[in-house]
Order: sequence, then C-alpha cells, then structure tokens
Amino acid sequence: MASFFKKIKIFIPIILIVLGACTKWKDKTAQDLGLKNKYCNNPAAINYNYGFPGIADSSVCIFPSSPFVGRYKFQDSIFGLSDQMVLGDMHTFEIVSVDTVRFKIVNYCSSAQDIFFKANRYYKADVDSGIALGAWLFCRELDTLRGQLEYNSWDSSLTINWTVNSDTNVTTHKGKAYKY
Repeated sequence: MASFFKKIKIFIPIILIVLGACTKWKDKTAQDLGLKNKYCNNPAAINYNYGFPGIADSSVCIFPSSPFVGRYKFQDSIFGLSDQMVLGDMHTFEIVSVDTVRFKIVNYCSSAQDIFFKANRYYKADVDSGIALGAWLFCRELDTLRGQLEYNSWDSSLTINWTVNSDTNVTTHKGKAYKY
C-alpha cells in the first residue's frame, strides 16, 4: 500500500502540470476576404452554389418552376395519325408557379381546366400525373394530355411537344410559345 502512495505522489505533480498547461480553445476571428457576391446555398435550386465563395443568400435562388412563369403566345401545329401538319389555333396562356418544382398552365383552353407540370433543374417539365400515369385532362373531358415543355433560356421561349388522346383520334401538338 505504501508503494501505491509513493507512485501517486510522483504522478500528482505531473498531472497538475499537464492540466495547468491546458486552456479552453477559442476560435480565431474569421478573416475578412472582402467577398460581396451572393450565392444560392439551397441544393433544390437550379443555381445551387453558383457564385461560391461569397455570401449565402436564398433570395438569389432560382427553382425549377421559376423560369417557366409568365405569359405566352403559341401558334399550335397539330399532327394527326397521317403525320400531316394542320395549323391550329393561336393560344395565349399564363404559367403560374404552384411550388418550387410544380407549375400550372391557366387559360389555355376555354374550359376552366388547368394543366399541371413538374419541372426539373434542366429546364424541362413533364405533365404532372393527374388522372393516370403521366397524363392530365385537356380541353375536353374526353381528352387526355401527355408530353413535355422545355424552357429555352436564350430566347425565353417554350418548346411544346404534347400528345392528346381523344375519343376520336390521337394528335401531336408541337411548336414554340413565346413570352410577351
């Protein structure tokens, strides 16, 4: 037992020296790099981390549905089963954002039916499933719509490629819609 106390007497000064030398860590103040640009720090945004390094600011984020929003004019080109083009009606419609990835087209048809789409970060949007997988009711209750939109950032236009199944036939609607 006496040897045990002798060993403790030797280690106590060493332990006190080690504990006395330790101090609590304090973070150094951050170095000001003079960065003023803002960048989006939200992974769901199209422009995630664009402009990094800088100051994180969610107000500069662009989400997948954002580029599509606006008013458009569209000269419809309709292709039937024979692949012969028929010039369709001139449509004016508006795209309204529902959330960060979904939007709806309002006032495309004379009916009150809105058409919902789901966009991705690559400026493409597919018809959001409404009544069946990848289909939505179109201008008449007997019509279903399948297809997609693509936003063209260089001229703020939409490339439209839709297939409409109706009670009488299947038609494809293609063309460009321009913001106005």
